[in-house]
Amino acid sequence: MKFPIQFKIVVLFSIIIFVGLSALLFVSYKVTEQNMYQIIHEDMIKAKTNLDIYLTQYFMIHKKRINLSSLASEKNMLSQELTTAIGGPVTIYNPNEAMYNHMKLPDDNDLEPSPSSQIVYKISVVDNKVIASLSFPIQQDHQIIGSLRYQKDYTDIYQKNSNFLSIIKMFAVSIFTFIFIASIFISNKITKPIRELTKHSESVALGDFNVDIQIPSRDEVGELARRFQIMIKHIKDQIAIIEQERDEVKLAQAQSKAFFDNVTHELKTPLTTILGYAQIVKDNGFTDAPFFEKGLKYIIHESQRLNRMVVDILELSQASASNIRYRLERVDLSEIVKEACEDMRIKSRKYNIRIQFGLEYGLYTLGDHDKLKEVFLNILDNSIKYGDVNSIIDVQSYAEGRLAVVRIKDKGNGIPTEHLEHVFEPFYRSSGMANREKGSAGLGLAIVKSIVEDHGGLIELHSTFKEGTEIKISLPGEWE
Repeated sequence: MKFPIQFKIVVLFSIIIFVGLSALLFVSYKVTEQNMYQIIHEDMIKAKTNLDIYLTQYFMIHKKRINLSSLASEKNMLSQELTTAIGGPVTIYNPNEAMYNHMKLPDDNDLEPSPSSQIVYKISVVDNKVIASLSFPIQQDHQIIGSLRYQKDYTDIYQKNSNFLSIIKMFAVSIFTFIFIASIFISNKITKPIRELTKHSESVALGDFNVDIQIPSRDEVGELARRFQIMIKHIKDQIAIIEQERDEVKLAQAQSKAFFDNVTHELKTPLTTILGYAQIVKDNGFTDAPFFEKGLKYIIHESQRLNRMVVDILELSQASASNIRYRLERVDLSEIVKEACEDMRIKSRKYNIRIQFGLEYGLYTLGDHDKLKEVFLNILDNSIKYGDVNSIIDVQSYAEGRLAVVRIKDKGNGIPTEHLEHVFEPFYRSSGMANREKGSAGLGLAIVKSIVEDHGGLIELHSTFKEGTEIKISLPGEWE
């Protein structure tokens, strides 16, 4: 059976206080009793001395000799005078009269019995009354001629001691009650944070990490609560990281599957065309010269497309690899953009698309010249493929803070909103985008994004359907 800490604290406090107060009562009782007996003892010694003096003075005043006959004749008168003088009843007995019961001898040497006599006193407690009786022999020439008995009432002292003990008992009970109640409150205050920690730990054990422990105390329990809160936060953060990594792994697996599915599909299409035309050419031979020429043309075209696709896949693989080596140098980004625009002008003229640029020279960045040129060639190629005939591709470069920025904007069909978040995925092509050139594998923007990010840059795409697309590339600047 488990006992809570509060119960243990209350019981322990109660036992300690009970034992302490019991010891206090026991010591108080013994001390008051001993004091009372000591007072009686000293009083009896004093009474014995006074009685001896009064007895001697009585016979001297009456000019009589103390002997058996004089004591017998004067005992009544002597008893009365001694009673008046000493303040307590005194009785004198003849040697042949019955003596009262002898009581224990006191420890004081003054009342120790001689070989021929015995001096004793007795303390009797009856009905809350305390009576002390002193008895000793009257001797003359070493002969016992009588005995004397003296009694005194000490009830007043006894009552005072009893009242004192009653006060002590009441005080002890009050102290015990107060400490018992206080121990309940104190133990409850001490154990309340522990109960809260236990409650929250049960919630954490059940998987609820959204707990807020508010324990304002600054003692060890409060420090424990703060450490516990920090531990929960760390666990929560670790779980969030694990969940994020899990989601990233799932996404990577899904992307990997989609990638291989797309690769399979993209490779299968030209291979199927090549195989089909090759089989037909084989079956027909050279009997149908026009079809033979058409078949060879398709085989060559699809082989070239297949080759480009394999090259793009290898390039994407290299761009995605973490250990790819770039030939980094300080290059003028505007010069690279100008070279790419000049190279793509021949292709753009086929569709009467004009490439115009406004470049701010001196935009230096740390990068690989050929890879950055490939980025701009890919973007311009897409602008030509998806731009309207007789349109303009606007290219701008400028400094934006410490960034070198290049903007490329075309006028065309644009990209539907629901496809914007997927355009940088490998092999992704929107069915709603009209592409005037067939054979694209959809790897260009994925390669562009990978190269830009490897250079510590950022690529942003903004597109309005039926209006056109704008791509913004920002790279860290390298200028004074």
